[in-house]
Amino acid sequence: MRTESSRHDGFAFWRILVWLILLLAAYGCLQYVTHAQQLWHALQPLPASDTGDIVQLQKMLAWDVLYFLAAFALVVICAGAILRQAWARSALQVACVLLAVGWGLVGGLMLFSQWHEFSQGVAMTNAQSSLDTASQMALAHMHRSFLIAMGIKVVGGPLLLWLAWRLGQPAVRQQFRTLRRAR
Repeated sequence: MRTESSRHDGFAFWRILVWLILLLAAYGCLQYVTHAQQLWHALQPLPASDTGDIVQLQKMLAWDVLYFLAAFALVVICAGAILRQAWARSALQVACVLLAVGWGLVGGLMLFSQWHEFSQGVAMTNAQSSLDTASQMALAHMHRSFLIAMGIKVVGGPLLLWLAWRLGQPAVRQQFRTLRRAR
């Protein structure tokens, strides 16, 4: 049961971020399961003599399983934080820092390092006179998607660090409760 003080906590931006992370992680779970199923179906008809392709597909399948487990763990942690369980607060702080560094910083730097080459490739492809309108529109869409991905990482990294910091503040920390043991 909630106490009187928890009913009057009011609007908290950190809760919205936790819900957003939960939804994105759940969507990630769905994507990894779908891709793993596609890989599994691609593996079945391959002859045993095709070891090169089998090994590559198995590596991809292993990464999908690993990413699925990480995304599922994040869903569980976020659900615990939404339910204000004390164990989830510290776990979410660690997850936010890891995501900010791994996904935001490292992923953002990797995208940025590919930006010049990607932009040149799009410009050279668009410069071809034989390219039809649909192909040019698809390239423009890819270019916008690349920019959006970079923008999300630029904004998402600091937001994740802010959430980790906010979860450590006394006002937020006191909103979480420990599990009570039944007697």
